[in-house]
Amino acid sequence: MMVDVASRAHRAGVPLVVHGCDSSPVALEHARREAERRGVEADFFARDVLAEGLPGGYDLVCSSLFHHHLSREDAVGLLRAMAEAGHRVLVQDLLRGTLGYVLAWSGLRLLSRSDVARVDGPRSVRAAFTLSEVRTMAAEAGYVGAVVQRGWPERFILRWSRL
Repeated sequence: MMVDVASRAHRAGVPLVVHGCDSSPVALEHARREAERRGVEADFFARDVLAEGLPGGYDLVCSSLFHHHLSREDAVGLLRAMAEAGHRVLVQDLLRGTLGYVLAWSGLRLLSRSDVARVDGPRSVRAAFTLSEVRTMAAEAGYVGAVVQRGWPERFILRWSRL
């Protein structure tokens, strides 16, 4: 996701400093190669955000398709850490629901031959949160004025800015 943002900003002439973190060396190396291939500058670093939190001073802290891997308690903790690290937060993830499950189950059988994807997709939807749960977690994390809305296809988008 961050490589896409950096690439679009670069093409539009928008100065942007992008940092990304992951606990997986494989994911970090993939992101570095992709950034290099697209000709964008980005700094990727290893970090277990649940154990170590996030470094601070960011204008915007983003998370994409990560929260559904977390327990409710860890998801709220991550939201708090994201708020402490930046002035704005943007989270995008799967929504739990029947339509999302049907789309994941049928779509992956039509579009993928990967047995892993066919199992993981529906499992991820079952592990995801509902819009109501995301709103409650945002409130618990102290996100006054957060906007949580449905995205396509069966995703949620959470936006918050420090007052």
